[in-house]
Amino acid sequence: MMNRRQLALVVAGSLLLSVFFFAPRLWLMREYVAGSFQWNRAHTFLLQCEQPFRTDVEIAMRWRLLPPLVAHCGGLSGRAPLVLPWLGVLGLLGYAAVLHARRLPDRKFVFGGTLLVATTSAVLVPVGWLGINDAWVWIGLLAVAFGRAPWALPLACVLCPWIDERFIVGLPLAWMVRCLDENIPFWSRRLAASGWLIPYVATRLAFGTDPANNTASSVFLTTQLHTVNVFLPMAPLGWWMGLRAGWFGTGYAAYSVPAGRRCAAAVVLGATLAASLFLASDISRSVAIVLPAVLLGGFMLARRDPERAPMILLCAGCANLVVPAAHVILTHLDPINPLPVEIFRLLRSR
Repeated sequence: MMNRRQLALVVAGSLLLSVFFFAPRLWLMREYVAGSFQWNRAHTFLLQCEQPFRTDVEIAMRWRLLPPLVAHCGGLSGRAPLVLPWLGVLGLLGYAAVLHARRLPDRKFVFGGTLLVATTSAVLVPVGWLGINDAWVWIGLLAVAFGRAPWALPLACVLCPWIDERFIVGLPLAWMVRCLDENIPFWSRRLAASGWLIPYVATRLAFGTDPANNTASSVFLTTQLHTVNVFLPMAPLGWWMGLRAGWFGTGYAAYSVPAGRRCAAAVVLGATLAASLFLASDISRSVAIVLPAVLLGGFMLARRDPERAPMILLCAGCANLVVPAAHVILTHLDPINPLPVEIFRLLRSR
């Protein structure tokens, strides 16, 4: 097993390389820019951190209360709460490094797998868009899929829906990944731990019946239904941009699934992608919900071919550094530039 210092270096190296090759729009982050992807959610998030239970915010954010409550109770004011998404990124990469080290304590394998995660939208979005707490949700899904502690699944079910409802959408896939990884039945006693979602669901049912909220939710779903045909042709490109070489892991996992389980696995994966596409128009961002399947592919490769797996995973991580990436929202394609380009744009904008 790699020691903590080595794991810390892996995390730091992966994040630095990711930020260098896929840098945030620095010139847009100096001050609030209305209508920009970089500030849309940050503006709402900062308002919630001041008053976590305010209702005059966009419908998608009204129940994502845990990060604002943490910031509010922690006395974070001004733009200080924007550090929470970055802490989530560090936590996600640290957990990914630990999970890889548990499977195969080879430096190339751990670094390649962590770098692969760092160059998907699971990290590129929280780094590039302010106020996005996605990384905490992906940590929860990885805990469901690969966590060893008996409290991992219950704790994820208690906390993560209050960060983003997409945790519930990704839960079946994460559980399926766990069953495939451990070769246990899909219906297991441990699945009962998902009952810890009940407090969240009960609270939503009890306090989410306000007519204004229901109207706003109906309008949102209706709008999504009418616009999905518009951005549906962009789905393949958005899904590709979200993971790129990460699809190698998902593909290898699908290839390695036993024949008797292949159909069920395909249905769960397809349903997860479809639900993410319908519920959110930020296509490249939402596809990170399949991150557990990406890691599963690497773990299955390590199990089958431990000698070649480190170099293969390292090549996949490095490939993700050179394959172009972009954010895909609706029909809009927003390329992500390297750090020197963004520094030049920052200096030029002054």
